[in-house]
Amino acid sequence: MSINKFNLNQERMNKKSIKLNSANIINIRKNIDITKKKYWKIIRAENVMSNKEIKNGLGSGFDLKNLYNEIMQMSEKLVYVKGMLFNLNMGQTTFDKESFKKTNNYNIFMACEMKEAIAQLKMVPTIDPNLKAKKGLKNLGKKETFTSAKIAALIKDLQLKANKYDAAMEKFNNETSIDIADLSEDFESFVNA
Repeated sequence: MSINKFNLNQERMNKKSIKLNSANIINIRKNIDITKKKYWKIIRAENVMSNKEIKNGLGSGFDLKNLYNEIMQMSEKLVYVKGMLFNLNMGQTTFDKESFKKTNNYNIFMACEMKEAIAQLKMVPTIDPNLKAKKGLKNLGKKETFTSAKIAALIKDLQLKANKYDAAMEKFNNETSIDIADLSEDFESFVNA
């Protein structure tokens, strides 16, 4: 056995493994969804705050940029959770992250997560850039964590990622087929309709 194969086998043996049933996985998915929704609500509520509100200690006290990063990490975890459920529903009792990343389901789930984040970012209030330019940020008496320019940059990045996953899905849909010999008569008339 080569040294590289030996090291790979050692890594696999050292990885912690747990067994989860569908109820466990569904509960994990639910908790991630609840937490993500909570964090998005905090970002929307606190992105623009008056200096008076900040001085009075209002708000959650969370660092909104860290919350956004946590949301994106949870989105990736959620994709794997959905993959685990898919595997279980298909009768598979093991889940390998790297193998799953090569599937069309991974592309579908990731595209959905990127598009959801885009939709959420579009709901985050910002200070009108024209108003900031006219009055100056100090004279507005408000603070914003994510400017409209920053949100636009985040949306652009997420859209590029979503486009990549959409392209992979389209390629899969156009190039992958299934043989349905025993059902061909049921579907033949619909193929070229």
